Amino acid sequence: MMASVLKPLRFGLSALLLTALAALAAMTTATSTQAASGAMWADQGGGQVIPEPFRAHASVASVNINYDDWSYILRSTVFDAGMSDRRAAPVPKPQPGRLIVKVNTSSTRLEGNRLHFPAFNDNNLKALSQIRREFEALPDAVPMAEWSKNQQLAYWLNLYNITVVEQLAIRYPEREIRKLMEKVRSKKLLRVAGVKLSLEDIHHDILIAKWQDPLVMYGLWQGYVGGPNILQTAFTANNVYELLKQNAVEFINSNRGARMRGDTLNIATLYRENLDLFPGGEQQLRAHLATYADAYYAGRIQAAREIDMTTSDYYIADLFEGVPKDVNPNASNSAALQTAMGGAEWSNFASTAIANGWGAIPPHVVDYVKEIRRKKAKRGGSVSVEEVASAPNQTPDETSGETPK
Repeated sequence: MMASVLKPLRFGLSALLLTALAALAAMTTATSTQAASGAMWADQGGGQVIPEPFRAHASVASVNINYDDWSYILRSTVFDAGMSDRRAAPVPKPQPGRLIVKVNTSSTRLEGNRLHFPAFNDNNLKALSQIRREFEALPDAVPMAEWSKNQQLAYWLNLYNITVVEQLAIRYPEREIRKLMEKVRSKKLLRVAGVKLSLEDIHHDILIAKWQDPLVMYGLWQGYVGGPNILQTAFTANNVYELLKQNAVEFINSNRGARMRGDTLNIATLYRENLDLFPGGEQQLRAHLATYADAYYAGRIQAAREIDMTTSDYYIADLFEGVPKDVNPNASNSAALQTAMGGAEWSNFASTAIANGWGAIPPHVVDYVKEIRRKKAKRGGSVSVEEVASAPNQTPDETSGETPK
């Protein structure tokens, strides 16, 4: 086993601990009330066949799987943007001396966590790839039939997400990544227990087919702003459902996930891509959304006349917004960033960037962090899964005439 060297943004290459313990024990579719969405429901079909090595699971785990290296990377690189305040983000203004805006202009650009992609330089990217390969090899060491179902779920979500991070880091910098992610998801990038797998295979042929639980979709990071969050810790057997619920609450209570426009409920394209998780059709989808929505929104979701599954923001969920070196000589010097910003949200990024000689930080990143800090200060805390919220001061469809795109 190689020893971990835990230096700031220098990822350790330690092998994941896989310690054998004593072995203990071994779709229908519904018609939508809306004609347009009815066609989408009708297009969905089940019938996924789970690959044989991944079908069985143990009622009691006989292995212990440690994801400390992956958690370390996530803690070091994920910027927590906090809960949405349901306000449409203003369009960013050009920096002084410039006529154009290079970064995300979507009304949802201030929602959702961000990854510090510039941290994945040559050595860090090699370390990330090594850990991803170790993930792939785990079922070769101990067959998945000896893992509990929660262990398997955590494993597939971690493997999916680390692969997305790796593939985007290889291609970075990118900005609008819809087409790129379609290619990444469809390619057979992985081999697990002798089976070649794409991310789509993991999503549909394993996770949806085996779990049939809508919560699983919230653990699959898509790399863009308009999807569920990437979190600051790895999934484990013990925390997987707690974290999935946390992500469901954040996403559904954001304009990225669900937003009213008059009596129409605009929801993310994520739900159209996961209709197989709702064999009960639109009624089941509404019930799911209402379960995790705040009290004010839950009623509006159930009362909505129709559902439109077109809300999206395919801009890369990167702290630098895919523009890592756009340091404007006409803007103020960002070298004093640490002092100006302060706070736990920023400490992992500004201090590490300066310490490692990554250069000045672009003004648009400074502006983004300031906006997030203002939003958090106004909100005055985070929202838990159990919290029941009252009606906001301004309803989302009154805040702006713009639907998130």
